[in-house]
Amino acid sequence: MMPNKSPEPACPDDVRKMSYADDRLFSDLMTQTGGIGFAECVLYPNVKLGTITKIEAIIPYDNHKTGIERWTVQHDGQDTCSYIVKFIPDGHGGTQFTVQKDDGTIKP
Repeated sequence: MMPNKSPEPACPDDVRKMSYADDRLFSDLMTQTGGIGFAECVLYPNVKLGTITKIEAIIPYDNHKTGIERWTVQHDGQDTCSYIVKFIPDGHGGTQFTVQKDDGTIKP
């Protein structure tokens, strides 16, 4: 169950295009437990509006090996937080994902 907070962060179309995630995976990342929306609710419960301002492909995802992206979310038009998103192929055509707050150790 999602924490009680506003909806997942907004994502402008031009920023959305920066991700290698297909539409279904992207939607899951935004709305499902363990995704970006969930992390935002847990880590920043007082934020009224989050907006994804940048998605950087560190290792492009190709459905065969793990892909890594850095997603940056701006809070209420002010501070930002970055997350490392990993796309992990499950070997059966599906993809699992993990999201963690970026600690700056992953470089392009």
